Amino acid sequence: MMTDEDLEVRSCAELSAGEEIEAWHRGRLAHRGTVASTLEEIDLLWIIDARTGARRLLDLEQLSVRRIPVVKPAPAVGKLKPAAAAKRKPAAAVGNLKPAAVAKHQPAAVKPKPAASLRQVTFIEPR
Repeated sequence: MMTDEDLEVRSCAELSAGEEIEAWHRGRLAHRGTVASTLEEIDLLWIIDARTGARRLLDLEQLSVRRIPVVKPAPAVGKLKPAAAAKRKPAAAVGNLKPAAVAKHQPAAVKPKPAASLRQVTFIEPR
């Protein structure tokens, strides 16, 4: 488990692209997102803001930056049931139905509507 000291970022040299961070200012969450790039010489970093999707330039001297620990999802509870469609057998496999009887119970294919002709269009002229 990571401690608070492990999560705190003191320099951009500690960060790499793709890490999830939170930036705090005066005890309030100001930004949260993914590190896009860093300027280690002057402790500036670009993030992709999780809320807006916009790029943001953050200054480590003005903000308190912390890593967001990666959490592994919990395993599912209970047993997974197969989908109802997977349980059904095709009509031909049920009983001794003949192909003609199976085709009789299949839904008919939907025919596309013909395109509208110009006779059906009404033009309204402005007065």
